[in-house]
Amino acid sequence: MDCGFGLGGDMFIAGLAGLGCDFAPLEGMFCSAGIDVSIEIRSERRGGLAGMRADVRWTGAQPLRHAAQLEQVITALDITPAVRGRAVNAVHRLAEAEGAVHGIDPREVHFHEVGAVDTLVDIVGAFWGLERLNIDTVVCSPLPWFSGTVCCEHGIMPLPAPATAVLMQGKPVTATAFREELITPTGALIVDSAADRFADGPEGVLLRGASAFGSRPEGGPLRLFLIEPQSHRHDDIIYTLETHIDHLTGEELGHAFDALLQAGALDVLFTPGVMKKNRPGGALTVLCSAERLAVVEEAVIHHTHTLGLRRSRSTRVVLPRGKGTVQAGGHAVAAKEYAVQGRDMSRAEYEALAALARRTGRSLPELRMMLSGGDEEAD
Repeated sequence: MDCGFGLGGDMFIAGLAGLGCDFAPLEGMFCSAGIDVSIEIRSERRGGLAGMRADVRWTGAQPLRHAAQLEQVITALDITPAVRGRAVNAVHRLAEAEGAVHGIDPREVHFHEVGAVDTLVDIVGAFWGLERLNIDTVVCSPLPWFSGTVCCEHGIMPLPAPATAVLMQGKPVTATAFREELITPTGALIVDSAADRFADGPEGVLLRGASAFGSRPEGGPLRLFLIEPQSHRHDDIIYTLETHIDHLTGEELGHAFDALLQAGALDVLFTPGVMKKNRPGGALTVLCSAERLAVVEEAVIHHTHTLGLRRSRSTRVVLPRGKGTVQAGGHAVAAKEYAVQGRDMSRAEYEALAALARRTGRSLPELRMMLSGGDEEAD
């Protein structure tokens, strides 16, 4: 994602369409869920450059206003659990950001700037489009910093808009002379929720690219590039958060684990031990990316009420991975695909294997023995 000229939710949808994603099926899903929307994609020329535009339109009055209503629609959509989970988390994140800047409960946030339908289609469309294009990793350029003011329902507000500034926390920014809204709250939300890492440029083989325009006639394009990575691995910055826990029950600790993973933690580990005053407890270790550091730190404090948190920064080596399937007892099972020393490998996803076990009544060990490609060289 080259965001040098800005980013909005509609621009991201248009860019995905330019890369080859057809949003007609998603439009039908919204209509089936009772939201009569149309997602109009068209080509446009600005300053001699061709690009894509996306317009979301709906009939009648604005039917949605609050995060809970958006979540109800997301639940009703015929989308995969992965897209549904990411979309719900993004809606909660946007409500939390808006609630923080206005000093209200996230459940009371009123989506007014453009309309909750527009916001909802942008959010769901972003994750749905990434899945349709089989995009596993999103690399984003540093975000442009902009200034000025914007008029909204609350009056004249500074730029970046307060919620946008919250969502940009923890991301690299570069100074610009622009005095107009380059990044909308929904655009910042997409970066916050979808970007895996930030870089000045891509590495790999460029397959194709697309330019997308927003609603501002003078606005420059968002450029999306589809890259096939060629390196077998890359270095990545990772943060380790640690704290000692001896004041939570097992139920509270389990709930905290789930909440931290939903907040974007890469992994959560609890090592049991004996704390001061001979109390049973343990060390909570949380791994997260640099982009999710601020959010995950806040989640650790919020869900554990720890009074201290240690943070360390390190480099990890990451193998590229993709999505595929393996066969177990005549059933296709979702799997990770990767390569080790030039050999293509695959590993069945636990959740997919567990779902198959529930459907067939077979045990997990039995299904693992049936796998045709689990941790073995692929054909």
